[in-house]
Amino acid sequence: MEVLFSFAAWLESHRELSGLVYVLVFAGVMTVGIPGGGILVLSGGLLFGFINGTILASAGAAISALLVHGLMRTTFGSRLDHRSGKTAEIRAFIERGNWEVLVLVRLIPLIPFFALNVAIAAIGIPRRLYIVTTMAGVIPIIAIFAWIGSGFRSLDELSSISLGKLMLSSQMLVPLVLLTLVVGVALLLLRRQQKTD
Repeated sequence: MEVLFSFAAWLESHRELSGLVYVLVFAGVMTVGIPGGGILVLSGGLLFGFINGTILASAGAAISALLVHGLMRTTFGSRLDHRSGKTAEIRAFIERGNWEVLVLVRLIPLIPFFALNVAIAAIGIPRRLYIVTTMAGVIPIIAIFAWIGSGFRSLDELSSISLGKLMLSSQMLVPLVLLTLVVGVALLLLRRQQKTD
């Protein structure tokens, strides 16, 4: 984690290209599955502010999702498409209109972004649905982290906080629980509306 804080300190002292470098590094970290996405988003909120931090981290997440989906479908696509069993069942379930499951799993910040990207791409979800549901689930989580990050006064203060304790604090849990409830209710209402049409 020290490397990520050193990177954030470098960004702080090189403002002219910091936004672009942040997006590219964030995308790279998420694409290869290096732990520390939460720290990067918190740092983005601190360095760029809530709104800009959310936008930049979301851009990095979108690039990462596209890269992982592309790699999974081109490198392993033919093997994955010939697999049967649970993978085919899950894909059929989602293709029957149960796409909200893809959004809901993204709202669980304890599941690593990289692992979800790989798993969902392995199921064979079409790229457009994959990207839309990824961003619908990821942007709210990124926004919460960026908002919390924007409340820190310095990188020293942020680096002194245990990420585990922060994840279990009311500052993090309350907005996450409320977000999950709101999205869950919205998806239930949408499902009910679809059934009545």
